[in-house]
Amino acid sequence: MAENRFRTETLIDPKRIYVAIVAFVFIVVSLTGRLWYLQILKGKDFSIASERNRVREVTRPAPRGLIYDRNGSLMLSNRPFFDLVVIPQYLQNREQTLKIVSELFSIPLEQIEKRLTESAGVPHFVPVRIKRNLTLHEVAMMESNKFFLPGVDVDTAPRRDYQRSDSAHLFGYLGEVTNRELDNLNNMSRDYQYRVGSIIGKMGVEKKYENNLRGLEGKDFLQVDAFGRLQSASTMDLGLSSRKNGQRGYDIFLTIDDDIQRAAVEAFRNKNGAVIAMNAQTGEILAYVSHPNFSLSMYQDGLTGEDWQLLQTNPFKPLLDKATGGAYPPGSVFKIITALAALEEGVTNPNRTYSCNGVFSLGNGKWRCWKKTGHGVVNLRRSLEQSCDVYYYQVGNLLGVDRIAKWSRAFGLGEKTGLDLNMEVTGIVPSTEWKLQTKGAPWQSGDTINVSIGQGYNLMTPIQIAAMMAAVGNGGKVFRPYLLKKIVDASGKIVAEEKQLLRRRVTFKPENMAIVKGGLEDVVMAPSGTGRRSQVPGFVIAGKTGTAQTAALKRTKDVEEVSFQQRDHAWFAAYAPAENPEIAVVALSEFDGGGGGAQAAPIVQQVLDAYLRKAHPEKFPVGKSNQNLAERKTKIGAQAPAQEEVESENEADSDDEPAGD
Repeated sequence: MAENRFRTETLIDPKRIYVAIVAFVFIVVSLTGRLWYLQILKGKDFSIASERNRVREVTRPAPRGLIYDRNGSLMLSNRPFFDLVVIPQYLQNREQTLKIVSELFSIPLEQIEKRLTESAGVPHFVPVRIKRNLTLHEVAMMESNKFFLPGVDVDTAPRRDYQRSDSAHLFGYLGEVTNRELDNLNNMSRDYQYRVGSIIGKMGVEKKYENNLRGLEGKDFLQVDAFGRLQSASTMDLGLSSRKNGQRGYDIFLTIDDDIQRAAVEAFRNKNGAVIAMNAQTGEILAYVSHPNFSLSMYQDGLTGEDWQLLQTNPFKPLLDKATGGAYPPGSVFKIITALAALEEGVTNPNRTYSCNGVFSLGNGKWRCWKKTGHGVVNLRRSLEQSCDVYYYQVGNLLGVDRIAKWSRAFGLGEKTGLDLNMEVTGIVPSTEWKLQTKGAPWQSGDTINVSIGQGYNLMTPIQIAAMMAAVGNGGKVFRPYLLKKIVDASGKIVAEEKQLLRRRVTFKPENMAIVKGGLEDVVMAPSGTGRRSQVPGFVIAGKTGTAQTAALKRTKDVEEVSFQQRDHAWFAAYAPAENPEIAVVALSEFDGGGGGAQAAPIVQQVLDAYLRKAHPEKFPVGKSNQNLAERKTKIGAQAPAQEEVESENEADSDDEPAGD
């Protein structure tokens, strides 16, 4: 019998069976637990998240807050504007459609393609703006051709209604946020986040009060498919409505008086420089003008490269706010500081006289008075009335620059006023230390002569001069100028106000200031005063003319012979009524040769007239309104001309700065 040599045995290890069973049970339990977690415990959350994946939020810009003057007169409002948009999702026959749009609306085809390319990362149902601010004719043209242009439409958006662009530096303009601004703004505020394309204030009040004016954006909730394409409208059970309305920004009430503002704008027409009017007792700005102006609508319509080039190359710098950012030699307006310093420091007294024969000599240098034949014997009060240069050469030399600088700083010159609107510069109050640090050279006596009449290294801004003039009128209170009266929400509730802030109080002997103020009254009210053209019948006005040299010129040259940008700057600063000042006004007219009395004083006169007529109507004849202003101006102009300050040639050593009025 044959033996079975090959025998197969199948053995199952019980341990393996146990491990397999445990693994199987573990897998089943794990899957069951995970399904329970996803479907039972987190099912509702994931269901809502899934639903939300088919919803896209589209923001709608909020109307900005309105801007009013101090009396509630509307200065800057909003209105709907129409934009031409392309919706890529619905665009058909792209090449042909875009070509038709280009021809109909005079938009370069390359520009349209560029806009569409830039928005490639945006969902296709989001409109791409290709032209802003359509005219009504263009809107009608689009509507009549809408059937033939699928994917092209007209969208509306609230924007500023720039019916008047006479105060661009005050209001400021709006523009798209830059990447740098975006980061800074979002870091400063967690409650409100800006996005690429957000419109923000870039200048003036629009920038200063951006947080209050911007409002809250509205949102549209749109249903899309898995590819992000907009679906037909349907009710979405998401606990959301299809739209969340935006909220208009807070309204701003400025301290500006629109009547005074308009008067200042009209008086300064065709001039370059700045006009500031402020409440002499509080620091409230009543009028704020900087010229040349620029059109606010050019930014809203879309600034072209050509527009930007013109703004940048304009020699009179229309983008510069000259009220706070323009620093100029103050000319003879500065003699107010020199006069008070001389009295307070005891280097002269009201009765002490100096003889002016038209020339002042010091060492090898000679400095002329604006009046070639001289003013004769002059005391302090008459020196202000006649703006005698030789008088101030002499007292300035006795004072020394450091004591002049001390009194300059006491009135807030050489530092920012704190208005915080646009760029503000500090100007320059020179001293021996200043020259050593900045020029690396010692102070010279000739430097003091020039500084004493507001020339040389002296540089001040119109807003600084306005604050100084107000302080002279009100008895030494140097206020911080401010523009905000109140901020009001949609319900009319006041959410913020700005109050007067006293920066410092100048201490002086009352009798000394009385002498200075008397001289300033003579400047306007005396028959031979240099500022007679600022008179307003029925009121005592106090003021000071100034003419600041921009170049050293021969006295024999007529204004017409001098290139425009070598002509003198004309200043006039005043306050009224002189006995109890309510308003201080400063006008700086750039490159306006002829003297502050001839060129700047009539500007201030019109602003003062507008204010005083409104504040004191009882002093004006019934029925006599501003229509008689031209008659009175003509009458004033027909009188014997006020003595004007004309710049003189500096005959000192070449190291000396040009001297002047």
